[in-house]
This record gives sequence, C-alpha cells and structure tokens, in this order.
Amino acid sequence: MVDSLPLAELEFRIALLPAISRGAHLAGPTLHARRLVELWKVDDNDDVPLAQAFRLLDAETVARAILRTSATRDYPSDPCHWIFPPLADLLPELQECAWQAMLDGALLVEAIKGVRGTRLRVVLPTELPRLAPDWRLSRLVRDGCDEEIGGEGRDEFIDVHVRRPPVERVKKAWRDKPSQKDVDAAVKYLVQSSPGNLSEEESWQAVKVLVPSLTRKQVRAAIDLVESSSGNLPEEKIRQVIELLMPEVTREQVRAAIKKHKLTRPPGRPKKNSPT
Repeated sequence: MVDSLPLAELEFRIALLPAISRGAHLAGPTLHARRLVELWKVDDNDDVPLAQAFRLLDAETVARAILRTSATRDYPSDPCHWIFPPLADLLPELQECAWQAMLDGALLVEAIKGVRGTRLRVVLPTELPRLAPDWRLSRLVRDGCDEEIGGEGRDEFIDVHVRRPPVERVKKAWRDKPSQKDVDAAVKYLVQSSPGNLSEEESWQAVKVLVPSLTRKQVRAAIDLVESSSGNLPEEKIRQVIELLMPEVTREQVRAAIKKHKLTRPPGRPKKNSPT
C-alpha cells in the first residue's frame, strides 16, 4: 500500500505550484489537473486507503471536478492567472468521482468484512450501492446508518483500500475464421510445391496475400513442417501446416480443401474406377 499523504501536506505542495498564465494556457483547468495527478500519483500496482481514493483518478476526471467546483463557488478573479479551488473545496467533488468509479467497477475495492473480520476481501460493485463511504475513517457503512457503527449483522466493511484494476492482456479474439477459398489456395500452394524447394520469401509473399497478419516466423515453421515429410503429406500434417498460418482454421475447412484438390493421393496412382 502506498503511504498516505496528509491533506495539509497536499495543500502545502499545491500552494508551491507555479501560477498558470491565462494568456499562455487556455486550458488552465486541464493543465492544473495534470499537475495534481502528478503530485499525488500512485503506481498501478499500489492501493490507497478509501480516504485517498481520489489519487487514483485520471487527469480528465480531476479537470471536470475542478470546473464543477469553480462553477458552484465564488473565487477571486485574476485577468492574468488562473485561480483554482483549494483542495478542501475540491475534495467533495473528487470523492464523488472516486465513489462513482468504484460503483462502475473502474476502481477495485478491498476491505475487511465486519468489525470482527481479519482478512481483506474484494467488495463487488454489486455490493456497493447499498453502502455509503465514510471517507474520514476509510470504511463502508450501510447507507443512512453511519451513527450506529458496530451493530451485529450489519453489512459494513472496515480498513477499506482501493486500487486500479490489473491490466489484462488483450486477447486476439477479433480474428475471423479464414474463408474456405483462402484455405484452399494456401493448402494447394504449400502441398503442391516441390519438396526441398519451398522458398521462405516466395511462401511469405504468396500466403501473406491470403493472411495479411502472417509473420515470417509462421512461414518458417510451416516450411520446416512440410520439409520434414517425404513424399505427399498426410491429412493430419497438412492441417498442422495450415494451422500455423491460419490459427482460426477448422479441421473441416482443411479436409474440404484436401478433398477438392485430392492432395493426399500419391503421384502416379490412378484414380479409383479410372481406366488404366
């Protein structure tokens, strides 16, 4: 968990920030928001107490909070420099934004269930709407029951911490299954090429037209697999070769391509029922 920053210290640090010129910076609130986020930044893997969950907000959200706070209060005007709300005035808006982010699941909440609990657990977004945040003590209480903390059987959480969700690796789920026509062409090109004469560059250029996302590593692996067999390739090995080039291909597509071109028949063998 990241160390908490006392609000008085934050106020002092903010007061030391240089003034922002109105003439040089038309988007003063956005620039100030970026400075605040940098001033109290939290690493992606760290969590903060509920009281300081606002430190996890992005600059765009902080900028909106600055504008909303400025619109609801009267602050001195300065024709030369931007005047921004102090942190004490800004805090309620920041807390509201942080709470909404928790409700939306954009921020993850962990806490100890009940006053007698001992272990942290994740508080699901579906549990949050019937709770209210106690920012001062970093706890969640049943909405409207803040004055009776400690009662038996209450749905409340203590020692509440908040973090950003982990960044998940994007799966390539958007790749479409290749068309049967492309599978036919790829199978025919690779299998009918003379053994030992498969050129990586020629294969790359020919098959890349069918599979734009193809990499040279895939082509090299497919060639090695083809060259490892003497004579005609069996159906299973043809399927393995095409899967290297087209990961989304189905067994039925490969089988249909083989049947269409009769690619597994050894050369020189006459067709069944054909005259000799």
